[in-house]
Amino acid sequence: GSGVAAAACEPMDEGGGGAAPSPLSLEAEEARADMDAWSAQLDLSVHQILCTSRIAELFDIILDFPESAVAVVELRDALDRTQQYGALGEALRNTLMKRILHPGATTTQIIDTYISTIKVLRLIDPSDVVLQTVASPVRAYLRQRKDTVRCIVTSLIDEHGELNEELKRQNLLGDGPDSDDDEAGP
Repeated sequence: GSGVAAAACEPMDEGGGGAAPSPLSLEAEEARADMDAWSAQLDLSVHQILCTSRIAELFDIILDFPESAVAVVELRDALDRTQQYGALGEALRNTLMKRILHPGATTTQIIDTYISTIKVLRLIDPSDVVLQTVASPVRAYLRQRKDTVRCIVTSLIDEHGELNEELKRQNLLGDGPDSDDDEAGP
């Protein structure tokens, strides 16, 4: 019987055998969890600041598009994390109303800005939810302008017009009078 009593008094192997974790390893796990939470909060805060900054600059980013595409992608990525789409829509809507929806802006300027706005917002929010919020006052204002139809037609037929260029990019304009001829050979 003395062998059993001796075995019971031997220290347990700390490598596995069901021993409780040491207080030091619990503290390390808690510290790691705290650091992960702090890091996630810091990441969110940085992206919120980036969103706020880019939203304030968005009108100029739109005017400079496509040269400003990097800023658009940065904003899109930050919005994916922060979900500040409502703030973006409201701020851009107010800015457009103040900066281009007035008699001092030409209809061509309004149309060109509207086209760039559509391009940028489709990159940021492919669902077009933000675009619907932003576009309604622009559309309503353009309907009131007497020269809107003329400006749109001019932009369509002008080889260097914004609408003509966009249609070319999307391959919606034919190359000539026979472009709809399906039987034309090479």
